[in-house]
Amino acid sequence: MLHKGKLIVSLCSALIVLYVVSVAFYGKVVAKDEAYKELSVFMEALKKITDEYVETPDMSKVQEGAMRGLLEALDPYSSFLTKDEFQALEKRKASGMAGAGMIISKRADVIYVVSTERDGAAAKAGIRPGDYLVAIDGSGVDDKSILEVDSLLRGEPGSKVKFSVFRSSRTKPVEIELTRKADAPVAVVSKMLDGNVGLLDVSSLANSTLDQVRVKLKTLISAGAQKLILDLRDSADGTVADGAELANLFLKGGVIYYSQNRQGEKVQEVQASPEKFITDLPLVVLINGSTAGPAEITAGALKDQKRAVVVGEKSFGAGSAQKQIPLKSGAVLILSTAKYYTPSGKMVQDEESIRNTGIKPDVLAPDDDRRQDLMVESYFDDQNDAAKYRQLQDRIDKIQLEKALEILSKSQAQLKKAA
Repeated sequence: MLHKGKLIVSLCSALIVLYVVSVAFYGKVVAKDEAYKELSVFMEALKKITDEYVETPDMSKVQEGAMRGLLEALDPYSSFLTKDEFQALEKRKASGMAGAGMIISKRADVIYVVSTERDGAAAKAGIRPGDYLVAIDGSGVDDKSILEVDSLLRGEPGSKVKFSVFRSSRTKPVEIELTRKADAPVAVVSKMLDGNVGLLDVSSLANSTLDQVRVKLKTLISAGAQKLILDLRDSADGTVADGAELANLFLKGGVIYYSQNRQGEKVQEVQASPEKFITDLPLVVLINGSTAGPAEITAGALKDQKRAVVVGEKSFGAGSAQKQIPLKSGAVLILSTAKYYTPSGKMVQDEESIRNTGIKPDVLAPDDDRRQDLMVESYFDDQNDAAKYRQLQDRIDKIQLEKALEILSKSQAQLKKAA
């Protein structure tokens, strides 16, 4: 009888938590009836579990599972961590800040490699953008949040970590081992191309990269650059503020981005500051499928403000703000509370349709037919898999750069028309 009483108390606790989260999820007063309907489904399911499950259920695990599923069903960046999971995560954070040199997200509920740091540990070991992480050091990651997996990637500088990776070109996972490297600023590359075109390659927006960008941009202009290419391919880290600051270098005024909550209200609107503006030289921005987060804020602002022609492939689509919410039990909710929009109202991250996510280029390069041809040619190449991949990417990069130069060779009037 005592056991039954405890079970009822646990069940009631679970129902209360589920009800609160359900109401929070639906939010608006007009949706309360719907929240009650959803709660009745939980109640019915829990009653069936308590009455008919083959063993006496552990209700704390049932509650944790329900919470985890509820949060992870919202979007890739919302998650639920138990007290033990959160404490373990904080401990791993404190133990070392060396990383694996990759940016991750989720696609189809699987951990997905968005980009790899140029010459970083992941890239050198053979991990590629588009890979799916199956396991880390032999432990599966399919039930872990992005935050947890990101913490597992970190450790003491020089320590090793093993990955099981699935990629579309293989029928079984690839086993890869890498050595973690201490985080360090990624160098901004700049150079002058033919036709007085200045190229600014910003593959990262983390670790005070913007200081380098300002210096190198001014140096290119001083060296005689009359047109510019801003290369944001594979740029996926940093903060939203960094993306706004980068866009501001090329914008005298106007909206750079805004965020919006579930009621459709603007939470924040960021405007360009005239004092941060550097140049209005003709500009092309290069993006690809590994352009994400802050770099998408930059590309979206410059595209919508007709300040640049965006060339390449559709970007990844990562644009939401998360809030960490501690619960009385010691568990933690990681909850997306706002989404980012470009000046024209384009949502960067759209959970409804993957096709609508990300920034679409003004000029697709290579186009679908050319990309297919390149992939077929690569397939029949005699080189090993790694060499084939690198050669294919180099050819795509070259096509995109050539298209940018072609656009910049037009007159200023043609450039504006193309935008």
